[in-house]
Amino acid sequence: MPAKWLKALALLATAGLSISAHAATQAGAVIQHRALTFAVFGLVIGSTLLITYFASRRNRTAGDFYTAGGNIGPAKNGLAIAGDYLSAAAFLGASGLIALYGFDGMIYLVGFFAAFIPVLLLIAEPCRNLGRYTLGDVLAMRNSFRSTKAVSALSSVVVALAYMIPQVVGGAVIVRALVGIDYTVSVLCVGALMLIYVACGGMRATTWVQVIKAVLLIGASFILVVLAWIPFGFHVPAFMQAIVTSPLVQAHVAPMAASLHGDELGWRFLEPGLYLTKPVELLSLGLALVLGTAAMPHILMRFFTVKDARAARHSVMWAMLGIGACHLFIIVIGFAAAYYVGAPLIASLDKGGNLAAPLLAQALAGGRDSVTGDLMLAFIAAVAFATIVAVVAGLTLAAASALAHDVYVGAMRSGNAPEREQVIAARIATLIVGLIAISVSIMARGQNVAQLVGLGYAVAASANLPALVLTLYWKRCTTQGVLVGIVGGTLTAVLLVLVSPNMTYPAMVRSAALSRVSAVGQRLPSVSDAALGRALLAEQKSAQAAADAIPADATSMVGLSAPLVSLRNPGIISIPIGFLLVILASLFTRDRRAEARWPEMVVRRETGYGIAAAVDD
Repeated sequence: MPAKWLKALALLATAGLSISAHAATQAGAVIQHRALTFAVFGLVIGSTLLITYFASRRNRTAGDFYTAGGNIGPAKNGLAIAGDYLSAAAFLGASGLIALYGFDGMIYLVGFFAAFIPVLLLIAEPCRNLGRYTLGDVLAMRNSFRSTKAVSALSSVVVALAYMIPQVVGGAVIVRALVGIDYTVSVLCVGALMLIYVACGGMRATTWVQVIKAVLLIGASFILVVLAWIPFGFHVPAFMQAIVTSPLVQAHVAPMAASLHGDELGWRFLEPGLYLTKPVELLSLGLALVLGTAAMPHILMRFFTVKDARAARHSVMWAMLGIGACHLFIIVIGFAAAYYVGAPLIASLDKGGNLAAPLLAQALAGGRDSVTGDLMLAFIAAVAFATIVAVVAGLTLAAASALAHDVYVGAMRSGNAPEREQVIAARIATLIVGLIAISVSIMARGQNVAQLVGLGYAVAASANLPALVLTLYWKRCTTQGVLVGIVGGTLTAVLLVLVSPNMTYPAMVRSAALSRVSAVGQRLPSVSDAALGRALLAEQKSAQAAADAIPADATSMVGLSAPLVSLRNPGIISIPIGFLLVILASLFTRDRRAEARWPEMVVRRETGYGIAAAVDD
């Protein structure tokens, strides 16, 4: 399966940035005035740290730490959800795909936006009416308290870490590329900020960081759109016609559509099919994204920060408004980058196109080597960095909540722990999660961690969602069904990823290198140019060395020489299995507690009657 699908995984799942180390090194050359970058980064980071300081003075109880006392307004919470959800992949990755492949890049943004429809229809209000802090609270409303808390925490931590690590790696790459700080130091910087925001400021600080990030991201995108449209008098048809007739666009499309010429190439850029060629893979990926979003722990936590179900529903509407507006701007940014910068330059710095938006900002504000151009590029890079840190903070808080509230307070202490002890446990859990994420991110240097994002969404959709939906809406659902569904769905998703093309298969790498050696060897006799001949000989030597370094019987980490399944994202297989496991286990078991509490849960689910009132600060 083509390697470009691995990038598609990261983008469609709103993963972190996937810029290679080589691209990062080259990217450092796009900005000359590094003092501007330091200043802008410092301003953004300093403002968020100041907010964290003030927020930390108001955290007195576990409710303050986890949900800010339930007193966040729907508009503010909606912007925070948008800040949680609008990752660097949406801003940098999707705009880059549009710049390189036109229409096909837009499809990802549609998937990002559509993911909130099931959240709005099925999840937001019931979760606010039934839960207190976490997914485990909602599941424990009907099911066995301690066992449900334990397994729901397990899946929540797996999802959060799988989604978090690529974000940390992506943030470190941005800092390495544009500021010049070593990768390890960059990871430590991202990790330190994440720990400060969460451990010190809790949900209040995290919320404000996410709101600021959302406003900055939407504002920066709007500025780029205005600058791109000014030369066309804000006449959209003229802008699109310019893209069709652009020599840069036509030259880029020509190798992908050899039978077309002139403006036909430009129109081909606006049609589907340049990038996405495997519908089944896209369907599987889309299912994991759309259904996984409804069970992502850091999204679910947001519904416990408002006072009632009505506010939770309005939060989703505000989030969709912010996300939708930003996505529309990103579409324009992608096409503008193709017109003003050109796909060849963008691809030369990063094959995935992740630097399209920063390069466009630089071009529109004065070009390379100009102070204004570098200032705009630094601003966009700082916004992208803030985007990553905000998402990571939300994930850290969700994972820490699962460990502290569900495992320690719920499963180990049976829900009986003083407020002070709960807050201490939450902060210790934050440190544990942060240290794990930092350690793994440092060890992942030079590795492609994009598959972790697909894994996170697959686990959320295959384990968390079936247990959550069937607990909420199926009377026959039992504790045993929930436990089997969560554990089985998690294991199924993990195992399918381990035997998928996401993993590295040394035998296939060796075969590809030997094929390259053979291809170069067949071409060499017909080459008359001495310089080209030397380059081909060097390439052949490099490919042969790569092949020789891999034993002929080498296998993947699970002992396979080739993938057992062709899908990079297992959603289309693992999601039905997750639902089936809950259903079958529930049908073959009885849970009198779940049955007895069904009427109460229905009333609470629909009305919120009996829910604890939010405590004013």
